[in-house]
Formats: sequence, C-alpha cells, structure tokens
Amino acid sequence: MRIDWIEDLVALLDSGGVADAARLRNVTQPAFSRRIKTLEDVLGIELIDRSVKPSGPSQVLRDRETEMRKLAAELRLLLSDMRQEQSTGLRQLVIASQHAITTSMGTQIINSVAEPSRTHIRLRSANRDECETLLIRRQAAISLTYRIRSEPVTELASFLFEAVIGEETLIPVLGSTHEQDLTQRLQNGVLRIIGYPADVFLGAALNRHILPALEGRCTVSVVTETGLSTAAMQLAQSGLGVAWVPAALAQPDLLRGDLINLQNDLGFIQMDIVAQRWAATSNLATLEAWTRLVSPV
Repeated sequence: MRIDWIEDLVALLDSGGVADAARLRNVTQPAFSRRIKTLEDVLGIELIDRSVKPSGPSQVLRDRETEMRKLAAELRLLLSDMRQEQSTGLRQLVIASQHAITTSMGTQIINSVAEPSRTHIRLRSANRDECETLLIRRQAAISLTYRIRSEPVTELASFLFEAVIGEETLIPVLGSTHEQDLTQRLQNGVLRIIGYPADVFLGAALNRHILPALEGRCTVSVVTETGLSTAAMQLAQSGLGVAWVPAALAQPDLLRGDLINLQNDLGFIQMDIVAQRWAATSNLATLEAWTRLVSPV
C-alpha cells in the first residue's frame, strides 16, 4: 500500500469527515473523495460510511485505527532513515532495548556500537515482549533484554543468534534519610514497596523471586506501581517505599549517599543482559555492531 494512501486514511481518522480530511491533505474535497474511492476499488473495502451525513470513516476503518496509525508511523520512520542515510552517508541501525537497560546503559551501548563506525544508532526503548517482537518483525536489528539467571533458559529459535554481553542485579534501594523509618516499620511487620505492574518483566520478576521470600517476614504493602525503574527509584529516594532497580541505574546515587542498598536484608535478583539478532544477516552495520557488543572490553 502506498504511503500517501495510508496518510489519507489517517487524515480521515483524525478529522472524522471527508471535508476536513481533504483540508488536512491540502486537496479539494472532490479530489480527496476520488482518491478514497480509488483505494476502495483497489482494496475491495468500504473506507467511507456514506449512509450518514456528513460521511466519515467506515466502521472497518475505525476498527483498525491503531494498526493504521502504527503503520503510518513506521513508514514515516523508514523513509526518514533512508533519507538520512542518503544525505549523510551514515548507515542506520535500530537496537531494541528493554526500558531499564536503555536507562542505565543507553550511553554506554551507543558509544560501544557507534564508534568508530559510520553508523547512526536508533535505540528503541520498549518492554521485553516488544523488544522480541521488534526483532522478529525485523523492525530492529538487535535486541537487548534481561534474563534471570536462576530461571531455566528457553530454547532459542533456530533463526536467531544470542550472546550474554553483561550482567545486572536488581537491588532494593531507599532514600538514605529514611532508613530509620524503614527499620521501625519492619519491626512492626510492614514493608512498603514501590511495585511494578505484574505484566511487565520487573513486576513478574519481583512476584516470582522476591515477594514469596518476604511473606513469612512481613506484610508487603505496595504503595504505588510504575512501569519505569527511574520513577521507582525516585519514589524510593523520597522515602515512599523500597524499590528494586538495576544496580547500574542506582550506582551514582549510591555513591553519593542519596540511596542505600538493602539487598542483604530484602533480597536481590541476578540477571544476564542478552543480545539477540537474526542468524542469517549480511547487513554490515549489524555485523559490526554485534562484534563490538559481544567482544569483551
């Protein structure tokens, strides 16, 4: 499907009507209507509901609004990458990275991969499942995700390569000025924590490996939830509760004395940082980046 067709459909969804969509696309209403009619004939799908006045997007188009917007965004990104590569001579490389890895190691990753090659790195931050999906769909050349060491390793798909490129520890932290309050609450059998949603990697990790070990010691009270480890760390520093965050993320605040590490008392999770790519690739930028990622410093 041509990108201008997709842009026409997104304009129709944005505006809700043919006349306004035509204005968004800077064409006359008759011209826009003819374009949509041509697209309907090509696809064999009704895209405009003509049974109502003013006419607007059909129900089948509304039902696919999320997918249509995502496709439009991906095509714009693809064209932007191609134009940038042509104008600058820089090769494009997309790396899908788990949110917490991006936050704690993003600069290190880009520096290690981009130098000394002439490669423009786009680091796409996503949750673990999304990273895997981006790689499988070839929307990313390399994925970087966590793997919990104590859990069995699932069999790798035959079309993928992987390598462990580092290690990380999920540690419990709290603002250093709130240690006494934590001690008092623990003596009363209560532990306030900053949680993660159960459907994200860090939330599932806590539910499987940390919370069961605490059940016999205290009542765990989840004060609030956040999907971002940076936000969890800030909330912990304010004294709202204990948060489990990547050690690399917390390290600067630990060194400054703004946070305390409670791993000896409350438990921790050891993880590997795993890189994956398609096994059958001849893309030079991907192969060079992979070599630098997996090579010991």
